[in-house]
Amino acid sequence: MDPELIERTQRFLFASEDEMREAHLTPSCRDRILRIRDMYSYWQRHPQTPDKGIVAQLRQQYSIGLTQAYEDVRLLKICLGNLGQVTRQWCQYLFLQRCEEGFAMARASGDANAFAKVLAALGKFTRLDHGEATGPDYSQIVPQQFEMTTDPTVAGFERIPNVQERVKLLLDRYSKEAEHIEPVEVISQEKEQEPEQTPTAYAAPYSTY
Repeated sequence: MDPELIERTQRFLFASEDEMREAHLTPSCRDRILRIRDMYSYWQRHPQTPDKGIVAQLRQQYSIGLTQAYEDVRLLKICLGNLGQVTRQWCQYLFLQRCEEGFAMARASGDANAFAKVLAALGKFTRLDHGEATGPDYSQIVPQQFEMTTDPTVAGFERIPNVQERVKLLLDRYSKEAEHIEPVEVISQEKEQEPEQTPTAYAAPYSTY
């Protein structure tokens, strides 16, 4: 998918139509972004809907083709952070939604005990019983992205022209020189300074019989 299309959709997903016109977006592009925005809200309200259900909803509501609908779903999933990946933010959203449902059920049945339990779970989740954190928010730190490359100019080095030919010439040169070198025995300095050991004569013991 075109990276420019993804960036433009993410940038103007919640922009007003006036902002889109000022950015000189074509009418078809504006219509598509508004269509994806509607489906974004629809999928947030119905998080259990499968991809095929969103495709059917797009085709029914906007009368578009199957291929176009699947492309819209792909764009939509990029904007949502891919619903197939269970992220922490997505779990937090689902938890809050379920709390709202729990509150509604407790009110409908008049069950004060159930209402208090949902409220306690929400308070624990939001950590309202703790003081406000004063430390840095490490979740906002974005790791630096590195890209592997074999281009030496990235590190500030200039390219060597015909480097492979020069390497071959040097290898041939030093290989020929190595063939004409005669081996030479090298005697270490310690060995030269080592004193010669003289044999020690031992006298045979004198004995008489």
